Amino acid sequence: MSIHAVILCSWGATSSSLAKKVSDEAKKQGVDVTVDAGGTGEFKKHADKYDVALLEPQVRHLRKEIEGIADKYNIPVDVVDMKAFAIMDGKKILDQIVSLASNKK
Repeated sequence: MSIHAVILCSWGATSSSLAKKVSDEAKKQGVDVTVDAGGTGEFKKHADKYDVALLEPQVRHLRKEIEGIADKYNIPVDVVDMKAFAIMDGKKILDQIVSLASNKK
């Protein structure tokens, strides 16, 4: 199964570092996951190309708004695990993405 995920923050800066960590872990494990980084505003324009959306903790207050957009495309939305975010744990966040994608309706 191929998964296209996005990690969202305010402007895409911290999410870029996190997306790279997750992408590196996916390659290491041989998992077919593409992870993009972006701002919440960009998601509104390109939501249709994603299977999973994760919000960084600092933008979790935008969850309802992002879910409203994501629901149109059947995209599960969650907040990145706080501890995994704090230590940039690519493996844990990859697991979160795969779990969300496998539970997709």
